[in-house]
Amino acid sequence: MKLQTENFWRTLLLSVSAWLCAVSVGEAAPQVAALRRLPPVCGPVGCETGDCRRNSLFPSSLRSPQETPLFGCPEISAQLIGPRILGRATGCQNLPPSTPPPSVPGFMRGLTRYGVTSPVPPAVVSAHAPPWEQMPTPAELHGGVLQAVPHQHDCQGCESHFNSGDFTPGPIYDENAWDPYSELDVYGGKRLNKIQRPALEWGLPLYLNGPIPRSGTALGLTNLTQPKFYVYGDFRTAVAQNKNVGNEKTIWASRLNLEIDFWLTATERFHMFWGPLDQRNQFTNVTIDGGDVVYNDFFDGWDQRTDTMYFEGDVGAILGGLRGDYSPFDMPFAVGLIPLLFQNGIWIEDAFVGAEVTIPARNNPVLDWSNFDTTFFVGFDEITNNRAFNGDNRAANLVGFTSFIESRGGYLEVGYAFVDDGENLGRSFHSVGASYTRRYLNLVSNSVRVLVNTGQGGPRDQRSADGVLLLMENSFLTRNPYNVIPYVNFFAGYGTPRPAARLQGPLKNTGINFESDLLTGFPILDDTGNNTYGAAIGVDLFGQSFEQQLILELATVQVFDAPTSRVAAGDQYAVGARYQKPLNNSLIFRADVMHGWLENSNDIFGGRVELRKKF
Repeated sequence: MKLQTENFWRTLLLSVSAWLCAVSVGEAAPQVAALRRLPPVCGPVGCETGDCRRNSLFPSSLRSPQETPLFGCPEISAQLIGPRILGRATGCQNLPPSTPPPSVPGFMRGLTRYGVTSPVPPAVVSAHAPPWEQMPTPAELHGGVLQAVPHQHDCQGCESHFNSGDFTPGPIYDENAWDPYSELDVYGGKRLNKIQRPALEWGLPLYLNGPIPRSGTALGLTNLTQPKFYVYGDFRTAVAQNKNVGNEKTIWASRLNLEIDFWLTATERFHMFWGPLDQRNQFTNVTIDGGDVVYNDFFDGWDQRTDTMYFEGDVGAILGGLRGDYSPFDMPFAVGLIPLLFQNGIWIEDAFVGAEVTIPARNNPVLDWSNFDTTFFVGFDEITNNRAFNGDNRAANLVGFTSFIESRGGYLEVGYAFVDDGENLGRSFHSVGASYTRRYLNLVSNSVRVLVNTGQGGPRDQRSADGVLLLMENSFLTRNPYNVIPYVNFFAGYGTPRPAARLQGPLKNTGINFESDLLTGFPILDDTGNNTYGAAIGVDLFGQSFEQQLILELATVQVFDAPTSRVAAGDQYAVGARYQKPLNNSLIFRADVMHGWLENSNDIFGGRVELRKKF
């Protein structure tokens, strides 16, 4: 009896639903037919003249304010929830209730509005679909004609009766053939990789799963606060056997790099870098020189030459939060003892007391620039330019700008800086850095760079920053482009080209034989580009899973002009190799070796091994 009662009510409900659907279809059919005879609804021009017409199929009492449709109008009606869908303009006239509303994909119809028939997903239309799914599209309302294509079939085909043998048998879910655990393992048994967490995490953790705590509104409803404090970095320790010019010694040096972050919002934070084991680029070490063992303690609580401390944020986000509105623009900035790196570090790689502000993500259709940004900066103290200012970090001031431009498949970097001599000794100079990078013929990735210094007075042989440096960097695509990367880099320097602000010379990135390790005093070739030209040829090899790296390189420096006008005493040649491999998720092993042959000077040699612990 109970089963019969349930079947009765189910049958009754289906009958009522079918009757309501039939009534709806019957009412909508003549209206849709009449629609074909209506003139096109006005476009934007008609709205300007006030000739727009209201479209309504259902009484206004059944529509929410967000769903009152007005077609062809350029302005957007205000809504409480959801995306802006329909337009609104003043002076619009009402049409008879015969024009249906538009088909809006993604809008789920309510049961209480259209009856008890189940709503169907938008844009899924069938012969049994509710009437609102069969309504004309906006294109048809503007004069479009629906082109009905008759069904076609292969003339050689014929109907056949159903045969269950045409289908494969259903799966057998017994305990021997089906393994539910393997079904759960559809992602290949993947799991979260073990990672190294920061040494100290306070507040919101760094990159964890799950919901985040509720944010604060102290800086506005649109610039939510989520305080968090991190301390992370690495510890490096290396043992090296170095033979520099006229000096050979064994050194064990260590350095501690601490990054300290205090975040206020997603865009505003205080940041500080602290190297407590180094002082003025000298690191705490134990040296064995001629049988004597010497311990050198370079512990320093704070060193402006190597440490940083600054505040960075976004002007637009801050103003938007204070005004209770969304960010009106993007303008990141930083102020304090700030680190800046421009043009791959060849032009500027330094931390100095100053400020910078960036105008990001712009485009220029006239010049065909798809994206460009511009950064303005100023420095008042701790400008590093040892050779131009004889190692005095307090002598110079700096002001300039740089821009990054993407256009026509390549990108251009151009910057200008004026380095002012605060002691008025005639050492001020203008510095220009420019580079263009692009891939050609899907064969070579090329960067052409130029560094120009000018403006210093006095005799040319006494100028400390007056010259031009040309660089060309090339890496080639192979059949294994991510694991085998040959490269050939060239340079030519005339006079005394100097970076605008940098500790090392401008050839640091030309090759591994020009790059010091900034720890043990590892020997390198002349990196000044002072009346020299040369090249570095090598290959960069990565493991199949990028689990290790090996670099092999040959390099040379060729000199010209008088010996008194350059740093290198004569031609130089070197071979070098570097190997790196992570031992686990936080420990990295590295080994370097090089040998250099120097004309008119003693040869150089270096070998080192290093362990780097991340935390």
